[in-house]
Amino acid sequence: MSDKVYYDASCYVCSLEIDTIRSRGDDFDGNIEDFEQEMIGWFDQKATKGPETFRLMYEKMGFHRSVKVSRLPIFSTIFNAGYYVFAYAIRPYLPRKKK
Repeated sequence: MSDKVYYDASCYVCSLEIDTIRSRGDDFDGNIEDFEQEMIGWFDQKATKGPETFRLMYEKMGFHRSVKVSRLPIFSTIFNAGYYVFAYAIRPYLPRKKK
């Protein structure tokens, strides 16, 4: 089974992130369904949610050092907090793409 990422395709920021990954030549199957809350992934037959989906996407792209740093205790806390602030406090108020 291939790696998959499910994201809110109506969110400009989410779509930009996925488009950037695709432009690097990485073949992540994005689903156009509307995931209202968090990015969800499926990597090596394991479901992921939120910040871990980002980590695994970037790890698959070869950014092993960056991902390793993002898992260190202080950086993990900052990264996770930033993700949740964006996902729950900022993103819901951003303009949406029309379907």
